[in-house]
Amino acid sequence: MKKRWTPGRVIVNIIGYALALIWWLPIVYSIVVAFKPYGSAVYNITKWFSIENTLDNFDFVLNSSRSQANLPLWMLNSFLTAALATLGICVLSICAAYSFSRFRYPGRNLLFWIVMAGMMIPAQAMMIPLYLMCRDIKILNTYWCLILPALGSSFAVLMLKQFMDGLPRDLFEAAQLDGCNSARTLLHVVAPLTKPALFSIGIFIFLQRWNDFMWPFIAITKPELMTVPVGITFFKANTSDSMSYLMAANVLVMAPLLLLFFLCQKQLVQGIAFTGIKA
Repeated sequence: MKKRWTPGRVIVNIIGYALALIWWLPIVYSIVVAFKPYGSAVYNITKWFSIENTLDNFDFVLNSSRSQANLPLWMLNSFLTAALATLGICVLSICAAYSFSRFRYPGRNLLFWIVMAGMMIPAQAMMIPLYLMCRDIKILNTYWCLILPALGSSFAVLMLKQFMDGLPRDLFEAAQLDGCNSARTLLHVVAPLTKPALFSIGIFIFLQRWNDFMWPFIAITKPELMTVPVGITFFKANTSDSMSYLMAANVLVMAPLLLLFFLCQKQLVQGIAFTGIKA
């Protein structure tokens, strides 16, 4: 059946295309300027098509001896810390969500609301005590100070609990009749069913860790341990004021994330939709 183009549908589509255009404009600007020669008039959009494109900007950014930047190493640092933090969050959150969703014990609701209260505390308010704790246990300027503080995620626990609340109880009763204990039920029944939710949560957490600036900027001072957001700031402060060089670095940083989104957008949307299902 053909969809009827009602006025409301037309308005919604126009708004959607307008928001997509607004979202894409900075990305297009970054890509175009990244290919323009050093010192060109990149601020004048009317001259974009009259200026020849070049790859010298990417060569400059990737050459650490010229740019005083080690972008590949910074990207590797961001990938390792974001991936390990995402893995740890998923493992801990699915265990916590399973406990809140399927077990009944004294203080369960109070404990759950305490965990949820963590979503209301601004991250900036925890920077000083977190820094002092990391200093006392001597993990500043290490990968651990970027991974361990990120392992607690109230958002992931809430999303996974909501998903598990929608699972049929017959599944758990059948697993119990088959002789599965709680650990085996979580591993062989719940974990496979929560893959869509875990996938979408993992993408959100990974992007959040990849783009995090404030805490790595405070906790890391060694250039070889910097992550991408901090490294880009360091690169901007130690190189020329050429917009072409900066946009070339931004394009190299954006490329893996855009590729990840385009490859995983179906699973991401599916996971978000499934977390809203109720039994």
